[in-house]
Amino acid sequence: MRAPMPRLVKDAKSGIWFFRWSLPKLHQKNLSQKTLYMSLQTRDARLAQCLVALLNLRVEAMKKIPNLDEKAIRELLEIDMERGIFRADTAEEQERGLQILESLGRVRSAPRSSSSESAPEPRSAVSMTPKSPHFRAVADEVISEVSLTLKPSSVEKYQTTYDAFRLAIGNLFLEDITRDDIKRFKEKMLSEGKVPHTVNAHLGKLNALFEFAIKNNYVKGDNPAANHLIAHSKKTIKSRDKFYDDDLKAIYNWANYQRMAITPDYFWGPLVCLFSGMRIEECTSLELKNIKTDDGVVLMHIKDAKTPTGVRFVPVHSFLIKLGFLDYVEEVRKLGHEGLFWYLSEGAFGKLTNHNGTKKNLSRQFSKYLKDVQVKEDDNCFHSLRHTTITRWVARKVNNSTIYKLSGHTSDNSTHYDYLHDLPIKALQEAVETLDFHELLDLKPFDWKPSLQKVLVREAKRAQTAEAKRLRAERLPRQTKFE
Repeated sequence: MRAPMPRLVKDAKSGIWFFRWSLPKLHQKNLSQKTLYMSLQTRDARLAQCLVALLNLRVEAMKKIPNLDEKAIRELLEIDMERGIFRADTAEEQERGLQILESLGRVRSAPRSSSSESAPEPRSAVSMTPKSPHFRAVADEVISEVSLTLKPSSVEKYQTTYDAFRLAIGNLFLEDITRDDIKRFKEKMLSEGKVPHTVNAHLGKLNALFEFAIKNNYVKGDNPAANHLIAHSKKTIKSRDKFYDDDLKAIYNWANYQRMAITPDYFWGPLVCLFSGMRIEECTSLELKNIKTDDGVVLMHIKDAKTPTGVRFVPVHSFLIKLGFLDYVEEVRKLGHEGLFWYLSEGAFGKLTNHNGTKKNLSRQFSKYLKDVQVKEDDNCFHSLRHTTITRWVARKVNNSTIYKLSGHTSDNSTHYDYLHDLPIKALQEAVETLDFHELLDLKPFDWKPSLQKVLVREAKRAQTAEAKRLRAERLPRQTKFE
C-alpha cells in the first residue's frame, strides 16, 4: 500500500488540495501559529502530489533558517511550475527539483482517465503566494459598505448568504473559487428545499461580492457568480383575505390571547395594527419620539416605512388609549429606552442587531396562534389585520383619499394623489375613530402589565448572566498568571 504524501491535504468541501506544514518550534514563535496552509489551486491529485513534492524539498532546506515571518516563508516557497522556476540553494536540491518538474510535465501531458474527465482543469500557472484575500475578508468589506445604506434586516441577509457559502464551500482565497463552486452551492440550496426565488436572492448577493472584488482589483477575469440565476422564479404573492367577525372574536378572546401575549409586542402589535391599519414592521419599529400630540390628537409618526408614501401620521384610537397604550409608553420612557419595543433590537448592555429584525418573531408567533385558535387559512396571516382595517374604513364610508393617507398607499390615480396634500389631523382622527372593533369584541379584560413584567424579569436575568461571565473572564487571566 502506498504511503500518503506528507504535507498534502484535501479540503473536503471544495475538493482543492492544500500544502500543510507543521511548523518547527523555531518558526512557531515568530508566526504565533503551529501550522501553515497554502492552496495548491488544483483539484487534480497527481498534479498536487508533484507540487507538494517540490515544496517538501524546499521545506527541508528551510527548517534551520531563523527569524522567518509568514511573508518570508511564502516567498521562499514560491514556485512557477509553468516556467520551471523554483528556489534551490544546493546542487542536490536543484537536481531533485528538476526530477520533480520532469514528473510534473509527464502528469500534465498524460491523457486523463475516465474518472477524472469531469474534474476541473488545473490552472496553467500556479503561484504559491495567493494574490487575493480570503472570501470572509471580502465578505466583511461588502457588509461594511452595504451597512451604510441598507436597513439592518437587509444587511443581515447579506451576512446570512456569505456565512452559508463559507460553511458550504470553505473560506477559500477568492481566486480559488470557480463557477463550479457557485453551482455546487446553488445545488445544495435546492436540495435543502429552498425555493427558486430564495436561491436567486443568495446568488445575487454572491454576484455582488465578486463584482465588488473585481472593482477593487482583488481578482481579475470573469465573475464566477454571474449568470447562475434560475429563470422565471419570481415569487408568487398570494392575495390575502381579511379576518371576519367570528375570526376576530376567536383571536381577541382574552382567555386565548393572554397565552400568546407574553411580551409587549405580542400584546400591543395585533391591537395597534387592527386599530390603525399599520404594517407589522411599522408598529414594531416605533420609537417613543414618534408618538406625538398635535391639536389635542395623539399621533404615531411612522418613519420606518416600506415606501415613501408610507411615511405618515396615524392618530392613536381612543380605545387603545383606554386600554393603557399611553401608560405603557410612559413606563418605557421611565425605563430610559428609545424604542417602543426596545428589547427587539437591544441586549442587556447596549444595542445588538436582531437577526430576525423587529417583526419576524411576532409574525411567526401570530401565525402559530391563528392555528391554535383554529382561524388559520392559507390566505390569512398577520397582514390580514391591515386588510381587515382598510375594508372596515370602506364599509364606514371613509373617502379614498383619507384611506390612502392613513394606510400609506398610493392612489390608483397618480395624478389625483399628486394633488393630495396633508389632511387636517382632526379629519384623520375622525376616520380612525370609525373603526368600531371594540363594539364587537370584549376587550375589557385585556391587561398589558404582565407582558412588560415578563420582559423586565428576562432582561434582568440576562444582565446578571452577562455580568457573571464578565467577572469570570476577568478572574481567568489572574489565575493563569499565578499558576
